Amino acid sequence: MTLAEIYLKAAEIVRTNGLYKGAYWGRPETGVGVELSAAECPVCTVGALSVAAVGCPTPLVDEVDAVIVDLASRMFGPVNEAAAVVRIAEWNDAEERTAADVIDLFERTAREVA
Repeated sequence: MTLAEIYLKAAEIVRTNGLYKGAYWGRPETGVGVELSAAECPVCTVGALSVAAVGCPTPLVDEVDAVIVDLASRMFGPVNEAAAVVRIAEWNDAEERTAADVIDLFERTAREVA
């Protein structure tokens, strides 16, 4: 999967699952006794990239780290791996941040890298 495809898939994941703040993902109550898988739950910006790249909202794979660093570097300038997650998380968790903001970021970035 190309970088542009990962960003577009991440946008679709946020569009479908919703935006989460304060953690990579959260499992909402469905009200019907069905438990959603982690990949079906609302996700933060980093969680969406991780689901798009490897199918899991917790970024534990080198493939995801490279995408996270790429996005953070485009947003904030050069950053290392640890700073990338923190900077994106702070942006994601801002009170005014919406799912539309995250989707727009992913789609604009996909166009940039295409």
